[in-house]
Amino acid sequence: MRLLIFYNNSAVSPVIGVILLIAITVASSGAAFIMMNNYELEKPVITLIEIESIDLLNHQEVILVHKGGESIDITQINIHISINDEMLDHNLVNLPVIGGIAGFYGALGGVFWGSPSNQSHDNRWDPGEYGNFKIASSNAVLKTGDRIKVTIVHNPTNMVISSPSCII
Repeated sequence: MRLLIFYNNSAVSPVIGVILLIAITVASSGAAFIMMNNYELEKPVITLIEIESIDLLNHQEVILVHKGGESIDITQINIHISINDEMLDHNLVNLPVIGGIAGFYGALGGVFWGSPSNQSHDNRWDPGEYGNFKIASSNAVLKTGDRIKVTIVHNPTNMVISSPSCII
């Protein structure tokens, strides 16, 4: 009896290579899926806020109006104000507030007035509602021709909700 021995392994290597490539692809896809599912994506707040008016004669009062979109939880936003692309030293943080706030004249109005624990306010900025503030002259002196930009930032996600601007 004669024993035939084959020394040609060329057909085995490509098959093993394909199996390994498929295994690596499946494993990396599974790892990517697991990693992506571990991140909780915050739903972005889609809202249209507009500057309704700026009254230089009434202590530089700025009135913002919610024109549409989702309601905003006032306790979760900060409002940054810039004049001619220069950020003010004092901005609106830790809203809502009762009484005055540094850099602003008098009490805030509309949805910005109150406190997080005040039961008479729902701390929601709904379509049609307004919020107003008066910029103290110690914070900035506005004049005709200045460009004011109000950037509303959602604290938990650090996303800009709205950023209306206008020329006075």
